[in-house]
Amino acid sequence: MGLLDQIGKTLSQVTDRAKFEAEKFQKTTRLQLEINELRRQVDLKLMELGQRAYDLQRAGHIHAPSLAELSLAIDQLRATLVAREEELKQAQSEVFVEPTPTTPPPATSPTAQSVPISEAPSPTPAAGSKICGQCGFVMPSHAIFCPSCGTRVG
Repeated sequence: MGLLDQIGKTLSQVTDRAKFEAEKFQKTTRLQLEINELRRQVDLKLMELGQRAYDLQRAGHIHAPSLAELSLAIDQLRATLVAREEELKQAQSEVFVEPTPTTPPPATSPTAQSVPISEAPSPTPAAGSKICGQCGFVMPSHAIFCPSCGTRVG
């Protein structure tokens, strides 16, 4: 048997194997989908049966202690559900309120006299400096914000 015959036989086996695996995958996928659909249908019928039993028990047509317990548990869960839904609506309707800015009191040192700024003698800025109109801090003339109180000065 020549090399080409051996390669041809190997390719044929690989092709047969790939075909088998593809068909197997299709078959198992189709069966799994059918099984899942049947389970979904069973679940729907059980839910329908449960709803009918619940309705009959609530109407007084069925008197079974186990159904009464389940009905009570369902009623409690529904009440909790309604309360949580209301909490959710309230939480979703909350709006952020911007805090009103407060002006910080003038900075005073522990040894400073308690003299109102309007009555205090105004400091004379040195060359190359300026005074903050808010707190009276002497700062460099190129400053845009007061380093003491943060007020924009430039």
